[in-house]
Amino acid sequence: MGIFDNIISKVKNDLSYKAGNEISDAITKGASKILGKNDEPKKNKCPKCKKPLSEGLKFCEECGAKLTVSCSKCSVDYPVGKKFCPSCGEKLV
Repeated sequence: MGIFDNIISKVKNDLSYKAGNEISDAITKGASKILGKNDEPKKNKCPKCKKPLSEGLKFCEECGAKLTVSCSKCSVDYPVGKKFCPSCGEKLV
């Protein structure tokens, strides 16, 4: 059962991360329109704790969550949230 719990936890974190980004982007765009400010660049956030991230990290500095997924076919690491490997086209889990 442990492997299924890990998979379920990862899917839940990915969905939470995507939903959080969509909501925060919508709020930012709405606030920019109201305040008359230009859109700010998108900042990466940890899928687990939602803290801002520096570029190039493999693990969150705040909570230790893994921020990359490895391609099962070519073993290249990519940021969490990618659906397919840009190198070989394999579906990323």
